[in-house]
Amino acid sequence: MSGGAAGRIAALNGELTLSFLTRIAARYHLGIRDVLAAATDVGGLQNLTGMLYPDSEIHLNAQARDRVAALCHVPQHVLEQALPAWTREEPSGKYGMGPVGRLMRGEEVVAAWGPACPACTAARTGREVPARRYLAPEQRVCARHRYWLLYLPHTGGLTVSLGRCPEAIEAQRQHARLLHRSPIGAQAFEVARAVTGVWWEQPWPRQERAWPARLDATRPDGADPGWWKVAARDLITYPETVALARLLASRPLQQRAVAESGGHLPYRLGELPALLSEVAHELQRSWLVHRLAAVTHGPLFTWAHSCVRTRVSGEATAHKALWRVHSTHRPRPLSDLLPHVPAGDGTPPVPRPVMRLRGHSLQAERAFERSLAHAHAYHQQFGHLAVPKEDSFGDYPLGAWLSNLRTRHTRVPAHQAAALHALYPWWNAPWSTLWQRTWHQARDHMEANGPLEPASGFPTTGYSLGEWLYLQCTRYPALHPEQQRLLTQIGLDAAAAAAAHPRRRSYAERFQVGLAHARTFADVHGNLAVVAHAAMHDSYPLGQWLGNQRRGRRSDRRPLPAERAQALADIDPWWNPPWGLSWQRHYYRAREAAVGSLLQTENGFSDLADPDSADWLWHQSATYDELSEEQRQLLTDIGITAEVARSAREHARTAPPRPAAAPAAHTDKPSPAGKGADPAASTHRRRTRRAAEPERPREPRSRLGHRPDLRPGFETAVAHARAYAAEHGHLAAPPATPGTTGIRWGGGCSASATGPNNAPATACRPHPT
Repeated sequence: MSGGAAGRIAALNGELTLSFLTRIAARYHLGIRDVLAAATDVGGLQNLTGMLYPDSEIHLNAQARDRVAALCHVPQHVLEQALPAWTREEPSGKYGMGPVGRLMRGEEVVAAWGPACPACTAARTGREVPARRYLAPEQRVCARHRYWLLYLPHTGGLTVSLGRCPEAIEAQRQHARLLHRSPIGAQAFEVARAVTGVWWEQPWPRQERAWPARLDATRPDGADPGWWKVAARDLITYPETVALARLLASRPLQQRAVAESGGHLPYRLGELPALLSEVAHELQRSWLVHRLAAVTHGPLFTWAHSCVRTRVSGEATAHKALWRVHSTHRPRPLSDLLPHVPAGDGTPPVPRPVMRLRGHSLQAERAFERSLAHAHAYHQQFGHLAVPKEDSFGDYPLGAWLSNLRTRHTRVPAHQAAALHALYPWWNAPWSTLWQRTWHQARDHMEANGPLEPASGFPTTGYSLGEWLYLQCTRYPALHPEQQRLLTQIGLDAAAAAAAHPRRRSYAERFQVGLAHARTFADVHGNLAVVAHAAMHDSYPLGQWLGNQRRGRRSDRRPLPAERAQALADIDPWWNPPWGLSWQRHYYRAREAAVGSLLQTENGFSDLADPDSADWLWHQSATYDELSEEQRQLLTDIGITAEVARSAREHARTAPPRPAAAPAAHTDKPSPAGKGADPAASTHRRRTRRAAEPERPREPRSRLGHRPDLRPGFETAVAHARAYAAEHGHLAAPPATPGTTGIRWGGGCSASATGPNNAPATACRPHPT
């Protein structure tokens, strides 16, 4: 056989390698198995893997390719140009080194192929031998001989005459022109093929006449009509696929679709009537506009959704998504759809075993059914599926599951999307779930209380719902068309929205809300003085509200009504004291600290647990005469009477210093053991230091300047002043004048005045001894 008696055997352009080997075998008057054995023989063993079927392809390694090139007398570089799978793979054999062949089958495993045109093959080879070629979608039609080159699984393909179907030949010319002119023509054709594939699988309307007529015109003699309807899908839909691809690849159409959407992601195709009109006009099917208007899922909706999102976002990833066909939208392979293979001898076809469709996970389907059951129970209870992402229904994270579905709603399988849509049409609405829940609240309110009355400010609704409804009315022109449609269902059309008035809550109602929060706060904290201006109580700005009430109480322009002031006084009589709020807050703090403690004036109230409160009480005792009557009464309630305040001041002037106590050995902070031994021991660091190193007791200052220890210095200064006035006639002496002391008249701690023995005299709060 290597002698070449058959001469040179040329390969067809794009031919399958196994088809080329089959023609070589026919030229040598051999069977294909004989040629495979000769090409892969290793020591008398056939180094070949895989099974031989009519739709198989073979991959050869270098040694096997050398033997085939010797058989056909064609150089390898010529075969490599003609045969796409010639050097695609270097398979490894089961018998070690040497020539190896590997058989594979199926259009999805290898590549899209079909039978070569018999007339073209005969003209090219001089023999009427069947061949198979790798075919792109535009190569399925042989316009010269009017054949459709149909791929059929488990066979070598089928050539279908197009003598009664000239529209397929014209569509092939348009297809080639589209690929030549548009760089995205091939991608647009795949999208259009997915769209027409979905239409093919759905029940055909009675208005559809072209496809049934085309089926009858192309059906081979003796072929079963049901079988032919499945097998001829790509042939029958080819003219519409090409027309739709040309339309989708048009940039003006994309721009019109984006402009028509108004920047809103579509919820249904009916929101893009111009797109539907052009599709119906291009396909010459006017009834398609009404049929496609309600579509909310599928490849055409996904394309329109991606088109709007691409133009709005401008991201490169969004542009890629425009021409991506997800696996859930791709037409099912014929090997999954054909129930049986027709027999050529007239015998009944043999049914194939039922197989699970590829791309369908049984585990995922069961998980979806369980989740759908939870969604059905939630819908029965609440009437919607607008579940927040973080919410769970029972122990199932229903919100997260629905959120994930909404994120990839264009890629959800068709049967799952249909089940969710049948349960709740707005499960994948292009607006927030909060908006949808509030709309249901408004609808329920309308059904229970009657019309909403937007012109009257929604008087029957609560404040929050009324404000939301008024906000929708103000934004009505900018809302999504489907949102406008939903609002129309509850009585808010364009005219009602234009006449709407805000749902103003009365001042009395707002005051009652703030009063309730103030009462709750006072029940916990005992007063309202400790409320800071920025304080929030249960997400309510209580501090700001109290500040507004206090300003209204002190203002003459808009005074706070007496009954509202009395309502706040019933909660806290000193909610708006005539003195500063800081004094009132210190008072409440000191009152809490004085509970259960003895106010000992002889040690400056140091028995209190709060040193700041002790300092504040001593200061109030020192300035007791300057306080108002109400402040004195409040201090009397915690034990600071006029006598106690006077005693505190007198004790500060007359208290002798105490001897210093022995300091701690290593630390100023008392140990836990020391605390247990002496419960009265001070635990404050400053008090520990004062106990260890007491200072000289200081006299309380006098604001009147009548302290006894300052009197000698004062008399001396007055004597100098008299002498200066007698000499100069005035007391306008410069500070550096000799004979003057630069006395600073007035009380307080001052080192300018001189005490006994010309020592500086001070007047400060005494430290407790």
